[in-house]
Order: sequence, then structure tokens, then C-alpha cells
Amino acid sequence: MKNILVLIAVLCSFTFAQYNEGNTVVTWVKYKWEPMTEVEGGSWQEREDITKEYHTKRNAASKILKGKMLLTHYWTGSVLDVHLLSEFKDMNDATMHSSMSAEIDRVAWSDEEERRTTLTTFGKYNQSYHEDLHILENHTQLEKVLSGGYPKNTFVSVNVRYWKPLNMVENGSADERYRLMKKFQKEVIGKNPKILSQKVLTHLWSGKLEGGYYPLVYVSEYVSMEDVDSAGMDNGALAEKAMTESERKRLNEYWMPATVMHEDWGLFRGFTPANK
Repeated sequence: MKNILVLIAVLCSFTFAQYNEGNTVVTWVKYKWEPMTEVEGGSWQEREDITKEYHTKRNAASKILKGKMLLTHYWTGSVLDVHLLSEFKDMNDATMHSSMSAEIDRVAWSDEEERRTTLTTFGKYNQSYHEDLHILENHTQLEKVLSGGYPKNTFVSVNVRYWKPLNMVENGSADERYRLMKKFQKEVIGKNPKILSQKVLTHLWSGKLEGGYYPLVYVSEYVSMEDVDSAGMDNGALAEKAMTESERKRLNEYWMPATVMHEDWGLFRGFTPANK
């Protein structure tokens, strides 16, 4: 009976778990640089330049790629790791895009010789390595998109927090939870200048759901480590102005305490010239 009740709690939370119209799909893939010592005639500047050219031209050539974020090592993983978060309208577009690489290259570099030279140069800096990490749903109504220009490099934190099962929240509902969250994202995150951008991603076709607790992946972008460290304190002050005490208390009732369930997936450097 206990297992049946847990299953019901999970299913009742799926207003947030299933793909919702108007949201987008984000695929998360990891690649690896070649060690610079293994690249004949290589240089840091050439690697940066060819990475920018490769991604910006392919970004423009793909009509179904809605967005991209390129992340590299800072305090997480190997110094050789490269993470690509790519955004699509839906899974159909994500699947189609994965089979269009050669076509995208031809559009990006119409001259065959230029294309060959560019891809060869890009290839010498990248290992023959590909790892699919996640397929997630991006909640566009909760997203903060930067207005204005990015610096060349940003700091990107990836954290996971968990909603309680709705049956653990007295008189809780998915509608109320989402309404309060939208207000927080708009009035707090949206007005915090230290947070350049933020995506709120949830389970779609990867990872696990367990015990009715539901993970939300926050991908947050900042100018500096000082902003990474202090933005949370600013959120508290903004929330006090934007939300009533009862709203703040009610929203907190939907969360598992961070001291109980919280994960840090990493702290990365964002290379914004490659983004879309």
C-alpha cells in the first residue's frame, strides 16, 4: 500500500514533470578537448578562434536550433571537458538536428575547401569523444534571458533542488506551486542584476524520479565569482519586497530543505561567443 501511495504522489506531481506546450527541450552533451600538448602547432588563441567560428556559423546555419550554451571547466570535472546545452522547440527538432550535421556544415561553409580547412582545424583541438548526459525540459515561463550583451566569459552554476511530493504539502496543488514560482522568478530572479540568465530545467527523458521528490535543475549565469557568492543574499531581500510573508512561507512549504536534498552539478566557465 505504501508503494501505491508513493506512485500516486509521483503521478500527481506530473503537471511539472511531463512536457508542457510552450516549453522547450534542452539536450546536454559532453565533449573533450585534446590536451594542448598533443596538438601539433596548436595555440590557445587558435583554439578560441576556431571554436567561436565553428559554433557561430553552425548556429546561424541551423534553423531549428533555438539556443546554445557552451561550458568549460572551472571547478568541476576535467580541465578537458566541454559541455554543450542545445535548445530545441521539441524532441522532433532535437532528433532531426542530430542527423543534420553534414547539411549544417555545407550551409555554414558553402566553399568546400574552406569547409574542409575549418573542420580540420576544429577537429585537431577535439578528441573523438561524445557523451549524452541529459534530455531536459526548459520551462520558458520561468526562464530569465539576458537583455543586452554578454561578457566573453561568464560563470555558470548548475544546482538541483527538490519539490516535495504534493501529498506532503497541506492543501498543496500544482497550480498554486507554479503560480508562486512564476512570481518568484519574475519579481526576484528577474530583478536581480547579478543573475544574468537562468534556466529552470526538469526531467524529460533522462535521470530518475524517486519517492515522489521532484528535481529542478537551475542553470544560472553570472559575471563574476563574487556575484555567484552574493546573489542568493540579494534574492532574499528582493523576495521580501516582491512577495508577502505568507507567499514566501507558502512557497517554501513546497521545497525540500536544501540541507536535506540539494545537489551541485558544477561550476563552469561559459564561453559566450559560441552561444546562440
